[in-house]
Amino acid sequence: MKTLNLNYLSLSIGAIAALLAPVTALATAGDIYETDGGSGTIFKFTPAGTKTTFASGLSMPAGLAFDGSGNLFESDIGSSNIYKFTSGGTKTTFASGLSTPAGMAFDVLGNLFEADAGSGNIYKFKPDGTRTTFASGLNGPAIVVFDSAGNAFVSDQFSGSIFKFTPAGTKSTFASGLARPIGLAFDSSGNLFEADRDSGTIFKFTPTGVKTAFATGLNKPIGLAFDSLGNLYEADRDSGTIFKFTGGVKSTFASGLNMPEDVAVQPIFGQLLNISTRMVVLTGSSVLIAGFIITGSSNKTVLLRALGPTLSQFGLTGVLADPTLELHAGSGALITSNDNWKDTQQAAISATGLAPPNNLESAILHTLAPGNYTAVVRGKNNTTGLGLVDAYDIDKSAATTLTNISTRGFVDTGQNVMIGGLISGNGITEVIVRALGPTLAQFGVTNVLADPTLEVHDGNGTLLASNDNWADTQQAQIQASGYAPPNALESAIIIVRPAGNSTAIVRGKNNTTGNALVEVYTLSP
Repeated sequence: MKTLNLNYLSLSIGAIAALLAPVTALATAGDIYETDGGSGTIFKFTPAGTKTTFASGLSMPAGLAFDGSGNLFESDIGSSNIYKFTSGGTKTTFASGLSTPAGMAFDVLGNLFEADAGSGNIYKFKPDGTRTTFASGLNGPAIVVFDSAGNAFVSDQFSGSIFKFTPAGTKSTFASGLARPIGLAFDSSGNLFEADRDSGTIFKFTPTGVKTAFATGLNKPIGLAFDSLGNLYEADRDSGTIFKFTGGVKSTFASGLNMPEDVAVQPIFGQLLNISTRMVVLTGSSVLIAGFIITGSSNKTVLLRALGPTLSQFGLTGVLADPTLELHAGSGALITSNDNWKDTQQAAISATGLAPPNNLESAILHTLAPGNYTAVVRGKNNTTGLGLVDAYDIDKSAATTLTNISTRGFVDTGQNVMIGGLISGNGITEVIVRALGPTLAQFGVTNVLADPTLEVHDGNGTLLASNDNWADTQQAQIQASGYAPPNALESAIIIVRPAGNSTAIVRGKNNTTGNALVEVYTLSP
């Protein structure tokens, strides 16, 4: 994957936000699902171990995978199908005509990858079910998992290997000499765990491939899955048991099962805890204008900040020396404003732990009802420079959330491209990121960016996805979301992000410049 290597982009906006103002996310554990091969059933377990039947009448159910919307996919060996189950249990056929379909995993763009053990292929399915061959010539591929950089790892049973595939499909050997490797799962630190069926062992591999034994004496370990608290669940086929490992300590989570094949933990859907945009702040129609939407049933306490001088600590030049900040209602009415954050609300802002580092920077702490709002950042006395606006969810209540931010301003070149950051927490968050230019002309904005391009990076700067014209990739998904850009030259990406930092970068194609808008909408239920 391409990583950012330009000095002015070496620190993403998400990383800046994390350094300046840490966000605490609350972890919870999801329900555990198990394919019971012998009984043709998918069982559901609460974290406390209470068992119910989620689906029955299946034919040798094997692999399980959740998509970013909470739908459960099951590979059915006996019928050679992949079935899709809604959260309510409604079943449809997603794919058919497979050959011993086994483990599955979704990439961040919502594509499903399936290890087709009988054919030796890895198939890739778009969300609409369109199938292509991602890799072939394998020897009993069992499980597919993805690391945080988008590389696919495949356990190849009969070659005794784990293969690594880049997003472009380039194959390399990650580990060999194993005894029928099947289950794979990554922990939050990027270590890969492997269920070695015939040795009865779970091996742990560091990101560099250093191997150690994590657990021994198991009875045909098959499926592996981590919950959000770091507990590892293992489907122990021949003992009919699911074992749970907490900090390496083993306990019995469920017993009396009939050939447990795989386990999957239902994702916890998170929320946006921080949204921010960095760009050059000019005058007139090219000031920094950030809109955000609060949805839910109760009020939300939000902290807005406008930073300038602090950005110079990260090697940025030409920063906005003295930003000012205004908060407007959806009607355009001014709610409140601030120049230097200590002038008003000093004690309350300091108590959040998110006070701007520089006294000339601005902040507003306000409790808002659900609705649309706008923050406007200008330079005092019409000065210009590089500035950042961000919004923090202070109470982090799931009942009312930040669901959208859209920032409009001037997209230049070099360090003055538009950079939008988000910090998500409390689980996975599916979002659509859009970069608009031509559409702004319909609203009287002049000098618009004629052809915006869009990139999404993780907190380490690794490129996760890019787009020029939105219909070139994910067209069906984007249309189904209801957020398709109005102009064919505008950009959009739907992506699933774990808790943490992400960055969106908007540039003009061929280094063109102009006014543009970057925005993020949450899609997760």
